[in-house]
Amino acid sequence: MFSSGSSVSLQEVLADRELRLETQGHLLELYRDKVLLDFKCNIPGPIKNNTDIERLFRHGLEEIVHLLDEHSISILYRQQRNTKAGLEAFLVLDSAPEPLKRLMIAFEESTPLARLYDSDILYRKSDYSSPVSLSRQELGYPQRSCLICDRPAKECGRSRRHSVEEMQAEIASLYQQYMP
Repeated sequence: MFSSGSSVSLQEVLADRELRLETQGHLLELYRDKVLLDFKCNIPGPIKNNTDIERLFRHGLEEIVHLLDEHSISILYRQQRNTKAGLEAFLVLDSAPEPLKRLMIAFEESTPLARLYDSDILYRKSDYSSPVSLSRQELGYPQRSCLICDRPAKECGRSRRHSVEEMQAEIASLYQQYMP
């Protein structure tokens, strides 16, 4: 499931990250007083895109769009990318950053499957500032926990506490259990 497909190289991941930063900066330049939601899947390992990952991404994006609609948050602009390095959606929203981040944290914690999603909230503090990302900790929430051991996810990722195969097996299990 999450171990089949084309592997992405480090250079491709870095190029994709550069394109992400450029897109974020460009959109927040065009929509200076708005908020940007950058949505993607958290998929460890060298395979970042295949039919199962695409299905997971589309399901999550549909859930987010529905949630935004329920909370009367207008989507002013929407852009999606589908590359070897993964799928990503950029949504420019008419919202304040803090309540939107709280809503996305609630979404990411709503089901075990939603833990596979990453929703970054970016905005400009002033007309001349660079885009900033609002973190969970800034709002008093704990760091995201690891899917396997419940330690902070960043700690496990940096130390490579769990193998890629172990993480892929856990993600496949969540996908099989909870994907409608």
